[in-house]
Amino acid sequence: MNRNLALSVSILLCSVPPLLAGRISFVYPPEGASLPAVQKTFVFGNVSPSTAALTINGQKTDVYKDGGFIAYLPVQSGTFTFRAALGDGTTAQRSIRVGQEEEPVPAPSTGTLSLRFTSNFSDEALSPGDYLKVTAAGTPGRKVLFSLEGVFEDREMEEVPPGSGKYYGSYLASKAGEGELTASFKTGLFGKNVEARSKGKVRILSRPELIETSTDTVVLKDAPDGGYMMFLPEGVKLVSDGASGGYRRVYLAPGQTAWVEASKVEPAGGLPFPFGYGSETGSIKLSKTVFGTSASIGLYSKLPYSAEVTPWGLRLTLYYAHLHTNYVMYDSSDTFVKNVTFRQVSADRAEIDFETAPDALWGYDVSYPQGGTSLQVDLRSAPKPSLAWPKPFSGLTVVLDPGHSVYYKCGERRVPMKDYPFSAMPPGCSLDGAVGPMGTFEVNVNLAIAQRVRDRLEALGAAVKMTRSGDEDVELQDRPKIAKALGGDIFISLHNNAIPDGEDPFGSPRGFTVYYYHRQSLALAEALHSAYLREVPLPDEGLRYGDYLVARLTWMPAALIESAYMILPEQEELLNDPQFQDKLAGAVSDGLLGLFKVPARPAAKKVPARPAAKKVKK
Repeated sequence: MNRNLALSVSILLCSVPPLLAGRISFVYPPEGASLPAVQKTFVFGNVSPSTAALTINGQKTDVYKDGGFIAYLPVQSGTFTFRAALGDGTTAQRSIRVGQEEEPVPAPSTGTLSLRFTSNFSDEALSPGDYLKVTAAGTPGRKVLFSLEGVFEDREMEEVPPGSGKYYGSYLASKAGEGELTASFKTGLFGKNVEARSKGKVRILSRPELIETSTDTVVLKDAPDGGYMMFLPEGVKLVSDGASGGYRRVYLAPGQTAWVEASKVEPAGGLPFPFGYGSETGSIKLSKTVFGTSASIGLYSKLPYSAEVTPWGLRLTLYYAHLHTNYVMYDSSDTFVKNVTFRQVSADRAEIDFETAPDALWGYDVSYPQGGTSLQVDLRSAPKPSLAWPKPFSGLTVVLDPGHSVYYKCGERRVPMKDYPFSAMPPGCSLDGAVGPMGTFEVNVNLAIAQRVRDRLEALGAAVKMTRSGDEDVELQDRPKIAKALGGDIFISLHNNAIPDGEDPFGSPRGFTVYYYHRQSLALAEALHSAYLREVPLPDEGLRYGDYLVARLTWMPAALIESAYMILPEQEELLNDPQFQDKLAGAVSDGLLGLFKVPARPAAKKVPARPAAKKVKK
């Protein structure tokens, strides 16, 4: 090759732009995330170019047209790494921790013996007749004895299964006392060694204790990890006969107990109701209000209560109550509550029924106003929007709740998302809401959809309020309070979905779901779900009862909508599409039109065309 030709080739090669390298971005799980002990889990993110061939841990992974991907892959316990590669040689990896590694049980040997408690990590209280149950782990094939200081000594534990090093023991509580649990290996007839001590103390009560709620909105559950039973304000008296795992057990009635966080109650002083009940009921007085009816029930102590909507009104249950109601005073101007009846259903439980017309109750609220002991029950009748076009929702107030806030949850702190990219989220923090493969945040999509719903409803005459209209940090527990303070007649919480770690994203059709909690919210949820069925082109995951905080709102019908799945690339793309957001907004507004049975919009009247003027011949 001559010198001039070589120079020409060199210039030509330098003028050719280098090939662009591919890019792989993992979005979820975050780097270093801790997952439960699962055999498979999902991982998602995005690649560029979107036409690239992608493999993760050697498995071919489909890439959506916008570059998003999601894969469901096997994982192993401990530190696990997803390794991704594109066809051009581009690679990336994401490491996580899977499962919690238990402390190994030592094998039988002549070496150091080991014994530790695997229960009783916090203080526990029992009543006579309860079983104290303890578990321990240690060197297999031994005899283990456990004792409770000042109460009993050297009860034998059972190794189950034999040779496993897992030991179980129980004691039927009878003698009152308080102390520390110890366990040790038995050696010979009287000898013991390798003593273990529990972290929590055990108290066997001589009698139940009287406690009271120390803050507002205290939740009582049917078990420490169970469902919600009732929601109580500050100062309500409760009878406690046990404690475990940071919870106090509450005796409500024969065969009925509840659990409350120990941090939400305090000693009330005195004996647990020396007369066998906490209060007698006095007169019941009803008054007409702008929203329906208000009833006042005379009590001389704040008692726990629960309320249940029935086909004919509201049933109020009072615990530790003795009926001594001689008068029910009706308001002659009130036509909403038709009748009040009451009964003593057990020695310490009373029921009061407020009867309305069938299925007429729109909502309710129960409270002790101004810190007093008289119980107030407010019952709502249905709102009456105009139903007349073009503003059929005139007179109706709708509260929209765009789910989540633009903050990372870091224990008790909230850190603005704008301060850290999701890939560099501070340690110990979690995202409030879901994220998609392309990095779309649910919190932003929820707001965009809510704004379009607001515009639709306002065009139909509704007054629309928002629990947040931008980047406000609104606590979850405050949203129902805000909805009531805003004077809402309807509450709709707007969300988009994800799934728990380890679940198969392809295991079933994924689409929209509508949730309700109370009976009076069912008609709203049904109407919204029917509209989604007609108008939203995604799989139907059904109308569901859902134990969500915002759905438990009692003052007005409330529903929570999961419109689509953030984690599925094709649905994430839809959620970013203004036309699809409009479709969702249309489904919500049409659902409310159906709920209130608004007649069809009248057809526009045709104005007859004027006949053309005849030309006059000159």
